[in-house]
Amino acid sequence: MTSPSVPTTRRLPVPAPPARRLLFVSSVVEGGSGRSQRELAAALRDAGREVRFLVDAGDAATQRRRLLSEFTDATVRFEGRVVGKPFDAVRRRLGARPTIREIDGLRHEATIAPENAFASSVGSWRPDVVVVSSITRVTWRRVRAVCRERSIPTALYLREAPAIGHLTAGLSPDLLLANSGTLVEDAWRLGHQATLVPSVVRVDPMEQPPSGEVVLLVNPLASHGLHVVGPLAAARPDIPIVLQESWSLSHGDRVEIDRLVRDHANVAFRAFEPRPGRVLQDARLVLAPHQVDNRPRTVLEAQTNGLPVVASDLPGLVEAVGAGGVMVPHDAGPEQWIRAVGEVWDDEAYWMNLSDRARMHAGRPEVRPDVIAARFCEIIDELVAASA
Repeated sequence: MTSPSVPTTRRLPVPAPPARRLLFVSSVVEGGSGRSQRELAAALRDAGREVRFLVDAGDAATQRRRLLSEFTDATVRFEGRVVGKPFDAVRRRLGARPTIREIDGLRHEATIAPENAFASSVGSWRPDVVVVSSITRVTWRRVRAVCRERSIPTALYLREAPAIGHLTAGLSPDLLLANSGTLVEDAWRLGHQATLVPSVVRVDPMEQPPSGEVVLLVNPLASHGLHVVGPLAAARPDIPIVLQESWSLSHGDRVEIDRLVRDHANVAFRAFEPRPGRVLQDARLVLAPHQVDNRPRTVLEAQTNGLPVVASDLPGLVEAVGAGGVMVPHDAGPEQWIRAVGEVWDDEAYWMNLSDRARMHAGRPEVRPDVIAARFCEIIDELVAASA
């Protein structure tokens, strides 16, 4: 006689909890990149997540930063030799105790060497995920090693073309994100799958439409096409040109900017302004003759306010500008930039058509902060579930 079988209870898998604590590690606090990271963090906080930052202190502690550089050089020079161990020991202690500061309502731990403070930071506040962007290879290598030791998943967020170098060094993250389709394609060519998550840009509302009095170039650096300004100012003395500070400028940058202002009566320099709406208040168009491939947030801010953009034809800029502007070959001579700016400045019907297209392009759903934050949360939660 067989005994009746006992029914078994099937256990359903318990869903992994969402990623509540996120630690962002970055070397950039200034400029559009730093601002976009904080705006993403604010959107994530609105979605119920806790976010903290571990960042490079920038120009702070100049003397200690010089000391760090010297000990780093010595460590590399004597790598693998007994004599190099004391140098490496000192190097690892420098910047290990970050300074706590609040930026835009978000907690930041700032240090000259984020990699030296990282282990203690994650030890005292264990994050569910570490999101890394705009950092040196040395920092990324240390962060990745500590996270693997402690089973904390990492997400590498590609925000600029040089960051691709982290992948070529064999330092793969658990999750790869990119803020442009161009970077997604670059990663794919190297054998890595990246997920597109555009940079968050909270557009500062303007009380009145831009008055249309100047051509605006934000972040006047050589890498952002400052060489175009002199020939344009000379050829079109009737067009006022404003050079707007965004990042802290070096002495060499200021020398070149001061020369342009001195030599051309129609060129003016403006110091950093935290409110983008005030930056754009008198612009008629934004000039972006960048020599580096990026997606400046200024493009979306300008187009939201109906301002066309005249930009280099590098892939990231082509993607960002869309139909709301004019693309010029990035290696074009000054005459092509002069002609492109002149056509937009002089032809009212052409300007209005580009202005309408700019607003339409800026209104696409995928660049809305709430949409981006929701997608980011979804991807990060999937990462945590897979890691669990």
